[in-house]
Amino acid sequence: MKMHPMIMNYCITDILAIPGIPGIPDIPEKLRGSRSLTLLLGAGDMTHSGVTNVEQFSNYDILICKPENPENAQFQENVNKLSDTGPVICCLDVENNAAVAVFVNQFKGRFSLIEGHSAHIPHFTFDILEQLLEDGGTASNLFELSHNAVNVHMYLRWLEEGYISPYSNIQMSTSVLISNGAMTLNDDDATRVEYILREKIKYQNSINKNIHLSDDILANLSSFRYMICQKIYASLLHDNKTPLYLLGKVCMHTRSWTKDESIQLVLQKSPPLFWEDTIALYREKYGQTEDVIRARAIIEGIRNDISLSLVFPSKAKYATFLKHMRKNILPFMEGS
Repeated sequence: MKMHPMIMNYCITDILAIPGIPGIPDIPEKLRGSRSLTLLLGAGDMTHSGVTNVEQFSNYDILICKPENPENAQFQENVNKLSDTGPVICCLDVENNAAVAVFVNQFKGRFSLIEGHSAHIPHFTFDILEQLLEDGGTASNLFELSHNAVNVHMYLRWLEEGYISPYSNIQMSTSVLISNGAMTLNDDDATRVEYILREKIKYQNSINKNIHLSDDILANLSSFRYMICQKIYASLLHDNKTPLYLLGKVCMHTRSWTKDESIQLVLQKSPPLFWEDTIALYREKYGQTEDVIRARAIIEGIRNDISLSLVFPSKAKYATFLKHMRKNILPFMEGS
């Protein structure tokens, strides 16, 4: 199956390809060696009011989609608009680990911006985002919202019993809530949900390590209605899934594909401090002490965990590293 030179197809290699086996497409000339690339998930196979995604999102370098049928008319309309100066379409199933691994191998550390289009599209996992982003790069609109309708009393029980937590069922925190005998949420139920969510938001924000509320969101928390509170809470619940090298802020944010500002979780790749120069200077001054050996051993352990995509162990080791540095090395180094 011959592909347009501006399409990277990770779904199939030819018409007889084995399902689930990813293709390894050639990288178009315009992307070879380029850094600070921009990417939009969930675009490249649709048209809106007669305008193709390729035209609408021409400010991005790559559009990722998974066309169910390459012969689909809207997908073909996008293909017809491809050019050497516009975005590249990547046909990629982000839930296919093998295909994603190929994509990461080709683009690791090369994106300054990764965004999702709309609220109900598949997204990269946070550890994949960390691998794709360059230092200082950002990602937003990061997780899929639930469209399941749930009775409000069931929802409140889920919150109370820990069914929705940082460890499970995060998406369900954004469920569409309805009152008894209705298809909407009445005012009394909404007020109750808002009170409980605000308390949970404040507590989660206080214990998180990587994801926190911006000062203005925290200050104005009492003004947000329950649906916004649900999104804020879901954002904070992702802290346990957030790699050490990513820092998140729940803030007012304007995504590149829309002019509308909204509350979003924005992640930024920010390598943590390891003070390796300071440790080297400490060693020159005091020798190869047990504190130096321990500091370097912890750093090695952290980097090994990161290479294996072990989020919790790497963050736990880094917390130990910070305590060790602040107690045993930094106080003895002037200016550190």
